[in-house]
This record gives sequence, structure tokens and C-alpha cells, in this order.
Amino acid sequence: MIKVHLFRKSTRGLTLALSALILSGALGCKTTRSSTTLEQEPPIVAQSPEVQAEFEDAVALLNAGDYEDAAERLRLLQAENADDRIAQVAELYIARALIGDIDARFEAMEKGQWQALSPEVEHLLTPLASSSSVDERVRFGAAAYLALSQALNAQSVQVAATLRAYPGPSISPAILEKDRTWVWPLIAEGLQQAQRPVEAIEAWARTFEALKPGPGAEAEQLLTAPSSGAVGGTDESSRNDAGAAQVQTYAGGDENLEFGDGQSLLPGQVMAVSRAFDAADTLSDRQAADLLNAERPFVRALATWAYVRREARQGIDEREQEALLEIFNENAPYFLEMGVASRAAELSMTIASLSEARRLVVGALLPLSGPNRAVGYRALSGMLIAQQSFHVAGEPAVTLIIEDSAADPAAALQRLVDLGALAIVGPLDGRIAAELREPAANAGVSMIALAPEAIEGGGEERTSLLFRNFLSATSEARAMATLSFEQLHDRRAAIVFPDMGYGRVMAQAFAHEFRARGGQIVAEVSYDRSSSNFVDTAKAVARANPDAIFIPDSGSKIAQLSAFMAQENIWGHAPDKRPSARAQRTYVHYLGTSLWQDPIVTRQAASYVEGALIPAWYSATFDDADTRQFSAGFEAVYERRADYFEAFAYDSVQRLRELMVERGVGRAETLASSLHTNEWASGATGRYRFDDRGEPVRELRMLQVKSGEWAAFERSIMTPLHRPSSPTPDANGSAP
Repeated sequence: MIKVHLFRKSTRGLTLALSALILSGALGCKTTRSSTTLEQEPPIVAQSPEVQAEFEDAVALLNAGDYEDAAERLRLLQAENADDRIAQVAELYIARALIGDIDARFEAMEKGQWQALSPEVEHLLTPLASSSSVDERVRFGAAAYLALSQALNAQSVQVAATLRAYPGPSISPAILEKDRTWVWPLIAEGLQQAQRPVEAIEAWARTFEALKPGPGAEAEQLLTAPSSGAVGGTDESSRNDAGAAQVQTYAGGDENLEFGDGQSLLPGQVMAVSRAFDAADTLSDRQAADLLNAERPFVRALATWAYVRREARQGIDEREQEALLEIFNENAPYFLEMGVASRAAELSMTIASLSEARRLVVGALLPLSGPNRAVGYRALSGMLIAQQSFHVAGEPAVTLIIEDSAADPAAALQRLVDLGALAIVGPLDGRIAAELREPAANAGVSMIALAPEAIEGGGEERTSLLFRNFLSATSEARAMATLSFEQLHDRRAAIVFPDMGYGRVMAQAFAHEFRARGGQIVAEVSYDRSSSNFVDTAKAVARANPDAIFIPDSGSKIAQLSAFMAQENIWGHAPDKRPSARAQRTYVHYLGTSLWQDPIVTRQAASYVEGALIPAWYSATFDDADTRQFSAGFEAVYERRADYFEAFAYDSVQRLRELMVERGVGRAETLASSLHTNEWASGATGRYRFDDRGEPVRELRMLQVKSGEWAAFERSIMTPLHRPSSPTPDANGSAP
């Protein structure tokens, strides 16, 4: 059997070093690729600028959906320029014009109003697709459009036959941009049915990318722990995606595909992933090994799936096990991008089950299915960045194994224990963590829950094995009150809050802390978040004449509210400044929460809230080494910025890894004792330790709006706050 083991020298997709056993000339083995790379070919242009201009005008009509006028102009151009090479493209686009509005055709199908395409479409496309005298850009473009027309006519057998000899995972520049989300899945399916799995996987990767929606507006979420929802594209992209999935089904795919567990994926992407895994299961050993070098992470993930599972069944030695761990560590994050964390979890279990005496196991217990899977994915994405930095030559191997907590958390916990987990990161739900406290303790395994507030049911004893490492919303409010009174020397504060659960709780926490320290709350003004008119809110604040204003709401609301405040002559100023007695404006210290950490604040409200301060459990703005390392690694892999869930999950796993490897803690009971020490740990979320109850004691860092940008503030606040006893409020609700 030929075995090729690949080790990545770094976790950033740099050069691959070939290592271990290479037999029978496997080094020279390359994945078969087509010599035709259509998209790299330039578009066909007319022989004269005048004809080219006429052609472009007709194509503009085609792209705009004016199909009849486009077809008429293209026919005239073809007739008058029969010897020009642009005539072949014109004929191709006449057929495309006759296909018409693809979205509308699928909508009609859904309503039971399906109509077959005009036979002229096939009559035009078939000769173009089959003649060797036709320019290959037109020929393969015609083949793709012919397959599309056959799919629209529900001729699945013909679709497969048309694309069976397609040159590979490449698309002709003659295919209109707006049609590519329809064409890519047809090409991929044609290659797959032709038993060309390497090329099919690449084509499914292109399908996945083509269907990726553009940036959309995420729903605002006022939660104690911000969570991620689906990010949708435009209505147009959604229709195209659904249509592409349906075209793929007509082309002969499985109509009973299970949807993946990635919440932000569109249906067509889910189908692309599922079919790509089907193709991966048919790869040969040599093909799977070779695809580990692929450019696209999507392809490398599929190769990892095929390669690791096969190699793990071969009775491999310690060095080969390390190779599999390296391959998994490098590519596991991409399973999340594909919406299949369950596949990564399966591979993690496979690796953990190998007989490696020096392996140390950390469990991840997260919701990877069900309604909370989006936040589970976010937490796992941070853990996998930590996983990438685990293995160092000469050190014990630390393996992250993953379990889904959605269905039966207790059973999932037991599976992690059975596989030798010394500690577990998760769950995310405080109620589930409380339920698992006793079984985890019975098993002698520490749990670091990523729950937003203190977990009920714990004692004060130092022997507790349940820890919590996450933000606390009410700690933010108390921290801002402390900062305002103690460091900014504010004595009169106004609270402006949304009239909802989160807003009321945060307002109460701030007011209690500010009064406890001797400050006066001069106004508590609630507002309806659904409103866009905050005149009365701003007037009420102006009448109170505060030194500081605390607003627990999202960045977009801050942009609105601060504009109304400015209309009432209320403006923010730097933390170290006091307003002049002659100032024409009312200057205040704006105080917020971590929900303010949004570009919209500096983009739309920077001049209004200059000097505003907010707590930040994590921000790429901080310049310490731990934050830089995590931020750079996360952005390199996921091509987006990390958020709190990712950062807290990363720090939790990194802390366990530090204790296990660098401190040599290899027993569960010793690990728990080490977590209970008063020693400070540092990470992407700053400095922290755990108290006797397993609660985090943390140095909460701050950001400020400075010269129109978010900047790190030089001071911080310790949480939890040990505040003085609350004085009795007077008749006006103020502390004496």
C-alpha cells in the first residue's frame, strides 16, 4: 500500500514538508487535471470596435433581462458579421436569451406552472457544443448552457451525458456572471457522475464559493452573550442559491440530501458540501494524499476527511499518528466554514481513539446541532485555532475531541470521559453546566463552561471542578459605574436604556454601583427600541445636566441616540477632560457596553461620542502578544475578525494546554487544583484567574473613541467588583 504523510510546517497554510514513508514513486504522483483552464482565457472580442460596441449593447440587454430585444440584436449582429469570431458568441447568447428568466422559471415550477423551453434552444446549442471547429470558450459554454436547458426541462439523463466529457472544474468566460451559480453545480454533478472525483470536488468547491452570499446586515441582538445568526444575502442571491440547488437535483443528484449543521449556509452550499463528501468517499489513497496540497481549504478539508479515516484504520505507528494529528489540526477549522462540525467531531474521535500513550485529551462539549448551533460553531472555531498550536516536537500530544451537547449532554460528557478527557471546555448553557456539575465531579473531570453569568448550585469549597470563563453583562455595567465615579470623577450620571429585559437589568446594575460609590443618578430614561425618534429622550437627559451618560444598547442605536443628543447640545469629550464653565455645549462622558464595539459607532457617531468608553473583553485593537497571536491566526484561517465567543473558547483551551504541557499536569485531579490557584493566566481576553467558586476574576480592559477610531484605553477595572455596602437611597433615589 502506498502511504504518503504530509506535515504542515505552520498553521497558516505555508509550505508543506513531505515526511514519513514514500513508496513506489508516490512522490511523483499528481492529481489529474485538465489542460483546459477556461476561466483563464480572455473573452472573445469582435474584429472591429464598432461591432464590439454593438455586441456589448446586446449583452447589456441580456444581463438586464430584456431577452427579446437582446435576441433580436444578436441575430442581426450574427447575420451581418458571419465571418467574425464574435458571431459564435452571438449565437450562444441567442440561445441564452431564449432560455429567459431562470428565477421566474423555477418560481413557475414551484407553482405547478412548468413549461418546456423552446426546441430552438437545443437546436442552437447542440452544434456549438459538439463541433471541434467552434472556439472552446464557446463550445464548453454551449455545453454548460445546454445542460442548464436540459435541467430546466427535467432531462436529468441528458444533463449527465452532456457534461460527462466536460474538460474539468473550469468555467468558460462566455458564461454570464449572473448564470454561474446555476452552472457550477451542473458541472460538478456531471464530473461526479463521470466518476472523476478529484475534479468533482474542485467543482463543488467552486460551487460553494459562487453561492457564498455577500455581506448582509446581521440582526441586532441585545443578549447577555452576543450570538451569531444566519447572515443572508440579497433576495436575488437567495433565489439563485435555491435555484442552483434545484438545478442540481434535476441533474441527477440525491433529492433526499440532509441539510448540514452550519446555520449560515444557503441550501445550495449545503448540497455542494454533501455531494463533495460523497465524492471524497470514492477517492483513492493516492488522490486523497495529493489533495492535501490543494489550494482551496474546501478541497483540503475533503481530502483530510478521506485520508485520516483511512490511515487511522491501518494500525499506524506513533510517527504516523502525529502526522494525522497535524493534518487534522491544520484543516479542522474549514469543516466549520463548510457547516459540518459533526464531521470534524467524528475525525477528532477517530484520532483520540488511536493507542498513543503520550496523548493528553481535552474535550469540547458544544451545541453543534439544534437552535444554538450558531454559537456552538463560533466557540468551536476559537478552540480549533488553539488546537492548531498544540503539537510541538518532543512534547506530549494534546488532542481536542468534540462532542455535540444538543441532544443528550450527559451522554456526550460520558463519551468524552471514556476517551480519556482530562478536562472539558463547555457547555455554553449555564443550566446544562449545572446539571453536569455532579457527573463531571464523579468522573473527576474539570469543566470550563462558557456561560454568560454565574452558574447556580455550586458551593464555596475549593474542590469544585466546575469553572466559568466568559463575559458577564452585569459586570460590564458595574465596571462602567466604577470607572465613571472613581477614575473619571463623575458625580452625576444619567442612564438611557432600552425598555426590555437586558436594558432594565443593565440600568439597575449601573445605578446600584454608582450610588454605592457615592454618585447621584440624575435621570433614568427608557425608550422603545422600535422607535426612530428620540427627541423626548434627549430632552429629558438635557434637563438633568449629567456628567456622564450610560447607554446599554447596540452600536446602531448609539448612532441614532447620539445624533438626537447632539441636537440638544449634548456632546461627548475625552475621559481626561472637564468641561469649561464657558462651554457653549453640554459635555459628557459617554459610557457604553461591549455591544458598542461596532464600526458603525465610529463611522456615524464619532464626533458626537468623542471620548466614549466601553468595556472590551476582547478586541483586535489591543496590542499585547496574546491578542495579536490569536487575532492573526483566526483571521488567517477564517478571513474574518473574531468575537467574544471565539476568544473565550480559545483562551480556555490554551489555558488547559499550558497546564498540561508546559507545567506537566497529566492528571485530572492535579489539573483542577492548578486551575484553582491564584496564579494569573493571560490570553486574548486579557489577564484572569479563577476564584474559590470557579468564577473568573478578570482585568477588564477598555476601549475609547479617540479621533474617530476605537483605541485602547490605558486603564482597566477588576471584576468581579468588591463594592462597598450600598447606602440607603434618599427620597429622590440618590445616595447621600
